[in-house]
Order: sequence, then C-alpha cells, then structure tokens
Amino acid sequence: MNIGIVVPYFTPYVHGNEYGLAQSLAWLGHNVTIITSTAKAPREKMLTNAADPGESLKHNFTVKYLSTFIDVGDNPVITGIKNHIKDQDLVMLQEDYPLICHKAYNAAKNYNVPTILSSERTYYPEDAIKRYALKVLDTTINKKLRDGVDLLTAHCTAAREFIINELGVEREIKVIHVGVDTRLFRPLQSEGKYLPRGDFRILTVARLHRYKGLNYLIQAMKMIREQIPYAHLYIIGKGKEEQNLKDLTEKLRLNNAVTFITTPVPNHEMPKLYAECDVYAQPSIIEPYGIAVLEAMACGKPVVGTKVGGMRDTINKETGFLSEPRNSEEIVHYIKLLYNEDTRNEMGMNARKRALEEFDWGCIATEYIEVLSV
Repeated sequence: MNIGIVVPYFTPYVHGNEYGLAQSLAWLGHNVTIITSTAKAPREKMLTNAADPGESLKHNFTVKYLSTFIDVGDNPVITGIKNHIKDQDLVMLQEDYPLICHKAYNAAKNYNVPTILSSERTYYPEDAIKRYALKVLDTTINKKLRDGVDLLTAHCTAAREFIINELGVEREIKVIHVGVDTRLFRPLQSEGKYLPRGDFRILTVARLHRYKGLNYLIQAMKMIREQIPYAHLYIIGKGKEEQNLKDLTEKLRLNNAVTFITTPVPNHEMPKLYAECDVYAQPSIIEPYGIAVLEAMACGKPVVGTKVGGMRDTINKETGFLSEPRNSEEIVHYIKLLYNEDTRNEMGMNARKRALEEFDWGCIATEYIEVLSV
C-alpha cells in the first residue's frame, strides 16, 4: 500500500510521531511518504545543533519537502501537494488545523483516496491570538475536515475527551496511541556520561515551559533532599522558563541538588541518558502526550507523572505513579517510594514489558492497518 503522511514540519533527527509511524509502516512492507513543508517548527529550531549529519540517510521511507510560500503563525502555506496525493492509497493527516492537511484532504477527496485524521490536542493554546484563531477554525474548516475524513483518531484518552467536550464532535473516535521504538529505547548499563552526580538520580526531559510544571518538581526536591541527602535532579531541555527555574533553584538553595543540561542530546544517545537515572519524572500541568515518559519506560525506568495528557494512558500502578498536577507533596511521596531499590526494579521491568506489549511502534502501525480493514 502507498501511504502518505501529511505533517506541517519534519526534521529527521527529531524522531517525532510522524517519524516513528512512517518507519513502522515501512517495516510492515508499505511504501510510505512523508509529505511536509520546508519550514521548521519552533522547537526543532532549538535542536539544530543535535542533528546527526547521517540521520537523513537512515530511514526507510521517502520524504517530500514542498515549497513553502510563507509560514504564518507556525502554519506553513505550501504549494504543489496534489501530485503527491494522487498516487497514494491512503493519506494520514496529522492534526486538523495545519493548512497543509486541509490541502491534502481536498486533493484526496478529488482523487477518492481514503483519509485518516489523527489528533493529539488536549487544550487550547495560551496565546490569546492563537487561541481565538484556532477556535474560529474549529467551527469552520477544521470542522469540515473532522467530519469528512474516513477515520478520526485521537492519540490518547485525553485527546479524545477534548475532541468530544471542547469541539463537540459526535462521530466515532478511535484512540490509537503514539508509539516508541523499543529497539532503540531499551535498558542499557549506565556509563556515567550524562548524569555524574548523586546516588539517587531523578531525570526529566522537557521544553522549559510553564506548562511542564518543572517548578513543582524543583520545589519537591527541597523536601526530597531532607530525607534523601544525595538525591539529584537533572533537568534536560531549553526554553523561555530557564532563568525562572534557575532563580527558583537558587532561592531554595538547591544549586548542589539540581543540574540543568541545555546542550541538546542526539536522539540515538537518549537511551544512554535514561540508563543513568533511577527515576523519570514528568510533572506537567498540561501535556498533549508525554513521549519522554514512554521512552523512559521502554528503557526500563519507573516513572512519576501527572494525571494529564497521554500519561493517564501510559502510566499504571505497575509501572509508576500519577500525581495531581501542581502538587509537589504528592510528587515527593511517590519519588520517596521509588527510593526503594526493589520497588524501582520491579516497576522498571513492568514498564519495559508494557512498552513492548502495548506501545511499540510495530503494535501501533498494525493497529492503524487493522482499523482500516474493519
């Protein structure tokens, strides 16, 4: 089957959702083409230095970069998409608001090509202008797209609830999760390369944004250190909240307990990074999915998350703990439980098993193909 995956941005070394989906569908024997713009997403621009020069040669699918006329509000306007749609047997659209997805949908309708729309949206953006513009689109062309596709899917239960409760969609919505490459993300021996300090290492990987709730994790560290003196928190990422988080760390006198790593870590090195932590924590206030949680689980690490986004689906009582958002005390309680080595090891093994059986990209790709044949 010829499958086209339409997404506004694509950078190979980022290895986002569209990368894993394309790779896994290709492994199943399909001819996969990612159809995208030449523009770059804001978060990808921050990771430019992490690119592997050979990365673009390693994937087993085709990428078609279409000419970008303009990129307005992180929504690129492209040209020349029709020729790349007519030869597809299936078109998969990533989100309902990118203009490139609307153009691809219209072309697919003209050529009678089946379409799938997948959405990870769980909240409206904070920026007032973007929020207003998106709400206008949601009552017009986005609604037309959601109503017209052959299959509508959500990346997690929270995204499905957003589509129903906020967008008022009444049609059937299938939850098909984001996956993880369990061949790349796997348990490894620690090399001590990335996280050299502390006898009990807590790791979080995130954009340094207010939505990520990292201030609550830093506040939790103040209490954790009172009972676990050699606990150490590593925060890996970049973003506009960096200075605020560093100021909070200094205010709480945690400079010897919290390390910020803002140098990008290449994707193929991430399993080595996860191998060096004892616990992975994701204290998000709002989260579309939480892919780093899945990566840590696949690497055999117990996880502490919050009851938002995809974490509600990926973390269960056998693999980690879910706290309420904005609750430092609850985070402390769960991380202290994981200070017990036997508990950590058992939950880590369960996390790896769950990632293999339910979230491996091979399972996710197979699920897409199976729902099409029903």
